[in-house]
Amino acid sequence: MREKGTGSITQRSSDGMYVVRVELPSDGLKRRRKTIVRKKKADAIAALRQMRKDLERAGDLATASPTVEQWMTQWLDRIARPRLKPNTLDSYRGSVTRYVIPSIGKVRLDKLTPAHVRKMHDYAMQGRSSTTALQAHRVLAKALVDAEREGRVTRNVATLVDAPAKAVAVRESLDAAEARRLLLSVADDATLATHWSVALLAGLRQGERLGLTRGQVDLERGMITVSWQLQRLRWRHGCKPACGRKRGADCPDRYIRMPDGQEGHEVHGGLWLTRPKSRKGWREVPIAPPLHAVLTRYLEGRTLKPDDLIFTDEGRPVDPSRDSAAWSVSLEAAGLPAVVLHSARHTTATLLHALGADEQTRMQVLGHSSATVTAGYTHLSNAITADAMGRLGELLDPRG
Repeated sequence: MREKGTGSITQRSSDGMYVVRVELPSDGLKRRRKTIVRKKKADAIAALRQMRKDLERAGDLATASPTVEQWMTQWLDRIARPRLKPNTLDSYRGSVTRYVIPSIGKVRLDKLTPAHVRKMHDYAMQGRSSTTALQAHRVLAKALVDAEREGRVTRNVATLVDAPAKAVAVRESLDAAEARRLLLSVADDATLATHWSVALLAGLRQGERLGLTRGQVDLERGMITVSWQLQRLRWRHGCKPACGRKRGADCPDRYIRMPDGQEGHEVHGGLWLTRPKSRKGWREVPIAPPLHAVLTRYLEGRTLKPDDLIFTDEGRPVDPSRDSAAWSVSLEAAGLPAVVLHSARHTTATLLHALGADEQTRMQVLGHSSATVTAGYTHLSNAITADAMGRLGELLDPRG
């Protein structure tokens, strides 16, 4: 048997074509070889050299190439799934099924060229934002990274094409006067006052706020520890054969797709507590004085265990859609413009910047810190950050 990677070139007597063969690692059951055919001897020699180089780099070569559709489907289900959170995986799958497969799905993976990637860009941008094409490009590029690692392709062609530019979008948010007006409008409603004070004075994401437990709010230290988020996860069909029901939530064998190693547990009816978006999201946020007063009033008289959610709706977790609706109603009642709930974080960031807080402090407050994570938490520079949050509290204090 020829040594692995040596390769050979022979000329067929039947048609004069040159057959190039390279021995591949055995799968333990049978001999494996990569075989290609070239018309000219010079092309066959060049192909053999390239195959040797690719084999040395990747350790193996694919003997048959799947289509882009076949690879993307396999990649989502077997490679990406264990790594990604359920909602992120759904987002990736949406980009693949809507834009990648319809535009270039039939192309053989090893025949993929930069021109094909640009074709996918054009398809994704038909009547849509360039951000849509950018997301599809990023997903394709990630899938090709793994294809290259497994020897399915010799290069990642997505890296040879400029990614579409992200569309410039101006996110409207409340200014300081409007934020104070909102907090003043709901001041007599302990629940709403606490919700929107946490959103504006601590900069928490919606899921982080709705996932706050009593043990995460330390009034004595004046700190909120962000370590969980409440999310609605999609149920999947688990039935074999198919149960015939349209929604996964109605399947008798339904299940939630949770990545390996992802910590989380269901709280109620598809609402789950999961760890933050990234480990950078694990952080402590100083409680500004006005927020401290609101939280103290809200929690006074409530008998809650450390793992109990502080925000509930008739004893159940607050559904994110109902929470967003409550935000809209509160804005309308205060005579304020209709801005999305997530823009409350933008308000926090903008006002901290206006107050002179440096970029690192703003990133730490909002959970975008790149600081070293110790024991699962990003411990902030309390003196600097507390000062910034204290000044933010003075700015938005509805009593001032």
